[in-house]
Amino acid sequence: MLASRFPKSLVWGPELTTLFNDAFRVILGNKPDCMGKPFNKVWPEAWSDIGPIVDKAYAGEATFVEDFPLVINRSGFVEQCYFTFCYSPILEGDGRVGGMINTVMEVTGKVEAEKSAAILNAELAHRIKNTFSVVQAIATQTFKTAVANDDLRNFANRLHALASAHDVLRMGRNSSGMIEQIIHGILSPLGVRERVATTGQPIRIGPKGALSTSLLMHELTTNAMKYGALSNAAGKVSINWFVDYRGDDKTLVVTWQEAGGPPVSAPNKEGFGSKLIELGLLGSGNVVTVYDPAGFRAEMTAPLDQIQDDGRLYSSG
Repeated sequence: MLASRFPKSLVWGPELTTLFNDAFRVILGNKPDCMGKPFNKVWPEAWSDIGPIVDKAYAGEATFVEDFPLVINRSGFVEQCYFTFCYSPILEGDGRVGGMINTVMEVTGKVEAEKSAAILNAELAHRIKNTFSVVQAIATQTFKTAVANDDLRNFANRLHALASAHDVLRMGRNSSGMIEQIIHGILSPLGVRERVATTGQPIRIGPKGALSTSLLMHELTTNAMKYGALSNAAGKVSINWFVDYRGDDKTLVVTWQEAGGPPVSAPNKEGFGSKLIELGLLGSGNVVTVYDPAGFRAEMTAPLDQIQDDGRLYSSG
Protein backbone atom coordinates (compact mmCIF):
# COMPACT_ATOMS: atom_id res chain seq x y z
CA MET A 1 0.00 0.00 0.00
CA LEU A 2 2.75 2.46 0.95
CA ALA A 3 4.72 1.74 -2.23
CA SER A 4 1.72 2.23 -4.54
CA ARG A 5 1.36 5.44 -6.52
CA PHE A 6 -2.40 4.95 -6.59
CA PRO A 7 -4.23 6.66 -3.69
CA LYS A 8 -4.76 4.03 -1.00
CA SER A 9 -5.55 3.94 2.68
CA LEU A 10 -5.51 1.04 5.09
CA VAL A 11 -8.19 0.93 7.79
CA TRP A 12 -7.37 -1.56 10.56
CA GLY A 13 -9.02 -3.07 13.60
CA PRO A 14 -12.23 -2.19 15.41
CA GLU A 15 -10.82 1.29 16.06
CA LEU A 16 -10.67 1.90 12.26
CA THR A 17 -7.07 3.09 12.55
CA THR A 18 -6.12 4.78 9.27
CA LEU A 19 -2.79 4.56 7.46
CA PHE A 20 -2.28 5.92 3.95
CA ASN A 21 0.29 6.43 1.22
CA ASP A 22 1.59 9.68 -0.24
CA ALA A 23 -0.86 9.60 -3.17
CA PHE A 24 -3.78 9.61 -0.72
CA ARG A 25 -2.67 12.97 0.75
CA VAL A 26 -4.16 14.72 -2.29
CA ILE A 27 -7.57 13.21 -1.44
CA LEU A 28 -7.26 14.47 2.15
CA GLY A 29 -6.45 18.04 1.13
CA ASN A 30 -5.72 20.16 4.21
CA LYS A 31 -7.23 17.78 6.76
CA PRO A 32 -4.74 17.79 9.69
CA ASP A 33 -3.19 14.87 11.61
CA CYS A 34 -4.99 12.07 9.75
CA MET A 35 -2.29 9.41 10.03
CA GLY A 36 -3.34 6.91 12.71
CA LYS A 37 -6.71 8.60 13.27
CA PRO A 38 -9.93 6.52 13.16
CA PHE A 39 -11.40 6.52 9.65
CA ASN A 40 -14.74 7.86 10.92
CA LYS A 41 -12.87 10.80 12.49
CA VAL A 42 -11.03 11.47 9.23
CA TRP A 43 -14.34 11.76 7.30
CA PRO A 44 -16.98 12.73 9.90
CA GLU A 45 -18.87 14.93 7.41
CA ALA A 46 -19.29 11.99 4.98
CA TRP A 47 -19.66 9.16 7.47
CA SER A 48 -23.41 8.76 6.97
CA ASP A 49 -22.67 7.90 3.32
CA ILE A 50 -19.48 5.85 3.57
CA GLY A 51 -20.03 4.26 7.01
CA PRO A 52 -22.43 1.57 5.67
CA ILE A 53 -19.90 0.69 2.95
CA VAL A 54 -17.18 0.32 5.59
CA ASP A 55 -19.51 -1.97 7.55
CA LYS A 56 -19.90 -4.16 4.48
CA ALA A 57 -16.13 -4.45 4.11
CA TYR A 58 -15.80 -5.44 7.77
CA ALA A 59 -18.52 -8.04 7.15
CA GLY A 60 -16.37 -9.54 4.38
CA GLU A 61 -18.05 -7.90 1.34
CA ALA A 62 -16.04 -5.81 -1.10
CA THR A 63 -17.74 -2.81 -2.72
CA PHE A 64 -16.78 -0.98 -5.90
CA VAL A 65 -18.51 2.37 -6.57
CA GLU A 66 -18.13 4.71 -9.54
CA ASP A 67 -18.70 8.47 -9.51
CA PHE A 68 -19.95 8.38 -5.91
CA PRO A 69 -21.08 11.84 -4.69
CA LEU A 70 -19.75 13.02 -1.33
CA VAL A 71 -19.96 16.38 0.42
CA ILE A 72 -16.63 16.84 2.21
CA ASN A 73 -14.64 19.51 4.02
CA ARG A 74 -10.92 19.21 3.33
CA SER A 75 -9.97 22.83 2.53
CA GLY A 76 -11.85 24.79 5.17
CA PHE A 77 -15.12 24.81 3.27
CA VAL A 78 -17.79 22.31 2.23
CA GLU A 79 -17.61 21.08 -1.37
CA GLN A 80 -19.39 18.55 -3.55
CA CYS A 81 -16.93 15.96 -4.82
CA TYR A 82 -17.11 12.63 -6.63
CA PHE A 83 -15.00 9.51 -6.14
CA THR A 84 -14.55 6.12 -7.70
CA PHE A 85 -13.34 3.70 -5.04
CA CYS A 86 -13.24 0.16 -3.74
CA TYR A 87 -13.43 -0.93 -0.10
CA SER A 88 -12.02 -4.46 0.16
CA PRO A 89 -11.82 -6.58 3.33
CA ILE A 90 -8.39 -7.74 4.55
CA LEU A 91 -8.38 -11.19 6.13
CA GLU A 92 -6.17 -12.26 9.01
CA GLY A 93 -4.52 -15.68 9.15
CA ASP A 94 -7.53 -17.32 10.77
CA GLY A 95 -9.91 -15.97 8.09
CA ARG A 96 -11.41 -13.19 10.18
CA VAL A 97 -11.68 -9.68 8.76
CA GLY A 98 -8.99 -7.52 10.34
CA GLY A 99 -9.61 -4.37 8.35
CA MET A 100 -10.02 -3.04 4.83
CA ILE A 101 -8.07 -1.46 2.01
CA ASN A 102 -9.46 1.67 0.39
CA THR A 103 -8.36 2.27 -3.21
CA VAL A 104 -9.73 5.57 -4.47
CA MET A 105 -9.59 8.04 -7.32
CA GLU A 106 -11.19 11.47 -7.33
CA VAL A 107 -13.32 12.03 -10.45
CA THR A 108 -14.89 15.39 -9.59
CA GLY A 109 -13.47 17.07 -12.70
CA LYS A 110 -14.73 14.32 -14.98
CA VAL A 111 -18.24 14.28 -13.52
CA GLU A 112 -18.56 18.06 -13.64
CA ALA A 113 -17.33 18.08 -17.25
CA GLU A 114 -19.93 15.46 -18.20
CA LYS A 115 -22.68 17.49 -16.53
CA SER A 116 -21.59 20.63 -18.36
CA ALA A 117 -21.44 18.75 -21.65
CA ALA A 118 -24.97 17.40 -21.08
CA ILE A 119 -26.28 20.93 -20.47
CA LEU A 120 -24.52 22.26 -23.56
CA ASN A 121 -25.76 19.31 -25.62
CA ALA A 122 -29.35 19.94 -24.54
CA GLU A 123 -29.02 23.66 -25.34
CA LEU A 124 -27.50 22.89 -28.74
CA ALA A 125 -30.29 20.43 -29.52
CA HIS A 126 -32.87 23.05 -28.54
CA ARG A 127 -31.27 25.60 -30.84
CA ILE A 128 -31.08 23.10 -33.71
CA LYS A 129 -34.79 22.34 -33.36
CA ASN A 130 -35.55 26.05 -33.30
CA THR A 131 -33.48 26.46 -36.46
CA PHE A 132 -35.51 23.74 -38.17
CA SER A 133 -38.71 25.52 -37.13
CA VAL A 134 -37.43 28.83 -38.50
CA VAL A 135 -36.41 27.23 -41.80
CA GLN A 136 -39.82 25.57 -42.03
CA ALA A 137 -41.59 28.90 -41.40
CA ILE A 138 -39.43 30.69 -43.97
CA ALA A 139 -40.09 27.94 -46.51
CA THR A 140 -43.82 28.14 -45.91
CA GLN A 141 -43.85 31.89 -46.53
CA THR A 142 -41.49 31.67 -49.50
CA PHE A 143 -43.08 28.73 -51.33
CA LYS A 144 -46.75 29.20 -50.59
CA THR A 145 -47.45 30.83 -53.96
CA ALA A 146 -44.63 29.21 -55.91
CA VAL A 147 -45.18 25.47 -55.49
CA ALA A 148 -48.02 23.03 -55.14
CA ASN A 149 -49.31 22.26 -51.66
CA ASP A 150 -48.09 18.65 -51.90
CA ASP A 151 -44.55 19.80 -52.64
CA LEU A 152 -44.59 22.17 -49.69
CA ARG A 153 -45.97 19.45 -47.43
CA ASN A 154 -43.27 17.02 -48.58
CA PHE A 155 -40.55 19.59 -47.87
CA ALA A 156 -41.92 20.23 -44.38
CA ASN A 157 -42.16 16.50 -43.64
CA ARG A 158 -38.59 15.89 -44.73
CA LEU A 159 -37.44 18.72 -42.51
CA HIS A 160 -39.38 17.14 -39.64
CA ALA A 161 -37.61 13.83 -40.31
CA LEU A 162 -34.23 15.53 -39.89
CA ALA A 163 -35.40 17.15 -36.65
CA SER A 164 -36.52 13.75 -35.36
CA ALA A 165 -33.10 12.31 -36.08
CA HIS A 166 -31.45 15.09 -34.06
CA ASP A 167 -33.80 14.29 -31.18
CA VAL A 168 -32.57 10.68 -31.21
CA LEU A 169 -28.95 11.80 -31.11
CA ARG A 170 -29.68 14.12 -28.19
CA MET A 171 -31.24 11.25 -26.20
CA GLY A 172 -27.97 9.32 -26.26
CA ARG A 173 -24.96 9.99 -24.07
CA ASN A 174 -22.85 10.79 -27.10
CA SER A 175 -23.31 11.58 -30.77
CA SER A 176 -24.91 8.25 -31.65
CA GLY A 177 -28.43 6.81 -31.52
CA MET A 178 -30.10 3.42 -31.62
CA ILE A 179 -31.61 2.45 -34.97
CA GLU A 180 -34.88 1.38 -33.32
CA GLN A 181 -35.29 4.86 -31.80
CA ILE A 182 -34.71 6.47 -35.17
CA ILE A 183 -37.27 4.28 -36.94
CA HIS A 184 -39.90 4.72 -34.25
CA GLY A 185 -39.19 8.46 -34.21
CA ILE A 186 -40.31 8.60 -37.84
CA LEU A 187 -43.27 6.23 -37.61
CA SER A 188 -44.95 7.72 -34.54
CA PRO A 189 -45.55 11.28 -35.82
CA LEU A 190 -46.95 9.85 -39.06
CA GLY A 191 -49.55 7.85 -37.09
CA VAL A 192 -48.67 4.42 -38.54
CA ARG A 193 -46.66 2.91 -35.68
CA GLU A 194 -49.26 0.19 -35.00
CA ARG A 195 -49.27 -0.97 -38.63
CA VAL A 196 -45.51 -1.40 -38.91
CA ALA A 197 -43.80 -4.40 -37.30
CA THR A 198 -40.18 -3.73 -36.36
CA THR A 199 -37.68 -6.40 -35.33
CA GLY A 200 -33.95 -6.32 -34.84
CA GLN A 201 -31.09 -6.37 -32.37
CA PRO A 202 -29.94 -3.21 -30.57
CA ILE A 203 -27.57 -1.45 -32.97
CA ARG A 204 -26.01 1.95 -32.45
CA ILE A 205 -25.44 4.17 -35.47
CA GLY A 206 -23.55 7.43 -35.74
CA PRO A 207 -24.71 10.93 -36.70
CA LYS A 208 -24.33 10.59 -40.48
CA GLY A 209 -26.09 7.24 -40.50
CA ALA A 210 -28.84 8.56 -38.24
CA LEU A 211 -29.67 11.45 -40.55
CA SER A 212 -29.59 9.33 -43.72
CA THR A 213 -31.62 6.55 -42.12
CA SER A 214 -34.18 9.04 -40.83
CA LEU A 215 -34.75 10.51 -44.28
CA LEU A 216 -34.81 7.05 -45.86
CA MET A 217 -37.42 5.72 -43.45
CA HIS A 218 -39.53 8.84 -43.88
CA GLU A 219 -39.59 8.44 -47.67
CA LEU A 220 -40.41 4.74 -47.51
CA THR A 221 -43.20 5.35 -44.99
CA THR A 222 -44.80 8.27 -46.82
CA ASN A 223 -44.60 6.37 -50.14
CA ALA A 224 -46.36 3.44 -48.49
CA MET A 225 -49.03 5.81 -47.17
CA LYS A 226 -49.59 7.33 -50.63
CA TYR A 227 -49.28 4.37 -52.96
CA GLY A 228 -48.41 1.21 -51.03
CA ALA A 229 -49.47 -1.01 -48.16
CA LEU A 230 -50.37 1.87 -45.83
CA SER A 231 -52.68 3.52 -48.36
CA ASN A 232 -55.59 1.24 -47.41
CA ALA A 233 -56.97 -0.15 -44.16
CA ALA A 234 -55.56 -3.67 -44.48
CA GLY A 235 -51.94 -3.26 -45.52
CA LYS A 236 -48.94 -3.87 -43.26
CA VAL A 237 -45.23 -3.15 -43.32
CA SER A 238 -42.43 -5.08 -41.66
CA ILE A 239 -38.98 -3.62 -41.01
CA ASN A 240 -36.16 -5.91 -39.97
CA TRP A 241 -32.50 -5.14 -39.29
CA PHE A 242 -29.54 -7.35 -38.46
CA VAL A 243 -25.77 -7.62 -38.83
CA ASP A 244 -24.45 -9.99 -41.48
CA TYR A 245 -21.12 -10.73 -43.10
CA ARG A 246 -20.84 -9.57 -46.71
CA GLY A 247 -17.43 -10.84 -47.66
CA ASP A 248 -15.12 -10.26 -44.71
CA ASP A 249 -16.91 -7.17 -43.44
CA LYS A 250 -19.68 -6.82 -40.90
CA THR A 251 -22.65 -5.24 -42.63
CA LEU A 252 -25.85 -3.71 -41.31
CA VAL A 253 -28.80 -5.01 -43.32
CA VAL A 254 -32.21 -3.31 -43.13
CA THR A 255 -35.17 -4.82 -44.99
CA TRP A 256 -38.51 -3.17 -45.78
CA GLN A 257 -41.42 -5.40 -46.81
CA GLU A 258 -44.96 -4.31 -47.64
CA ALA A 259 -48.00 -6.60 -47.86
CA GLY A 260 -51.76 -6.25 -48.20
CA GLY A 261 -51.75 -3.04 -50.22
CA PRO A 262 -52.88 -2.34 -53.77
CA PRO A 263 -50.98 -4.01 -56.65
CA VAL A 264 -47.51 -2.52 -57.01
CA SER A 265 -45.84 -1.33 -60.18
CA ALA A 266 -42.59 0.50 -60.79
CA PRO A 267 -42.93 4.29 -61.07
CA ASN A 268 -42.91 5.81 -64.55
CA LYS A 269 -40.45 8.50 -63.54
CA GLU A 270 -37.98 9.03 -60.75
CA GLY A 271 -38.80 11.85 -58.34
CA PHE A 272 -36.82 13.36 -55.52
CA GLY A 273 -38.25 10.86 -53.04
CA SER A 274 -37.01 7.94 -55.13
CA LYS A 275 -33.56 9.50 -55.25
CA LEU A 276 -33.56 9.82 -51.46
CA ILE A 277 -34.36 6.12 -51.14
CA GLU A 278 -31.56 5.23 -53.54
CA LEU A 279 -29.09 7.10 -51.30
CA GLY A 280 -29.55 4.37 -48.68
CA LEU A 281 -28.43 4.22 -45.06
CA LEU A 282 -25.29 6.29 -45.54
CA GLY A 283 -26.15 8.43 -48.53
CA SER A 284 -23.91 6.32 -50.76
CA GLY A 285 -26.31 3.77 -52.25
CA ASN A 286 -26.35 0.01 -51.60
CA VAL A 287 -30.14 -0.26 -51.97
CA VAL A 288 -32.01 -3.00 -53.82
CA THR A 289 -35.70 -2.32 -54.57
CA VAL A 290 -38.23 -4.84 -55.89
CA TYR A 291 -41.63 -3.71 -57.18
CA ASP A 292 -43.45 -7.01 -56.62
CA PRO A 293 -47.20 -6.75 -57.36
CA ALA A 294 -47.83 -8.39 -53.97
CA GLY A 295 -45.87 -5.74 -52.11
CA PHE A 296 -42.91 -3.42 -52.50
CA ARG A 297 -39.73 -4.50 -50.78
CA ALA A 298 -36.28 -3.04 -50.35
CA GLU A 299 -32.99 -4.11 -48.83
CA MET A 300 -30.54 -1.49 -47.61
CA THR A 301 -26.98 -2.30 -46.53
CA ALA A 302 -24.06 -0.37 -45.09
CA PRO A 303 -20.67 -1.36 -43.61
CA LEU A 304 -21.22 -1.55 -39.84
CA ASP A 305 -18.06 0.35 -38.94
CA GLN A 306 -18.99 3.21 -41.28
CA ILE A 307 -22.58 3.57 -40.09
CA GLN A 308 -21.41 3.53 -36.46
CA ASP A 309 -18.67 6.08 -37.08
CA ASP A 310 -19.20 9.21 -35.02
CA GLY A 311 -17.20 11.36 -37.41
CA ARG A 312 -14.53 12.32 -34.90
CA LEU A 313 -10.83 12.48 -35.67
CA TYR A 314 -8.44 10.78 -33.28
CA SER A 315 -4.76 11.48 -32.84
CA SER A 316 -2.40 8.52 -33.07
CA GLY A 317 -0.16 10.04 -30.42
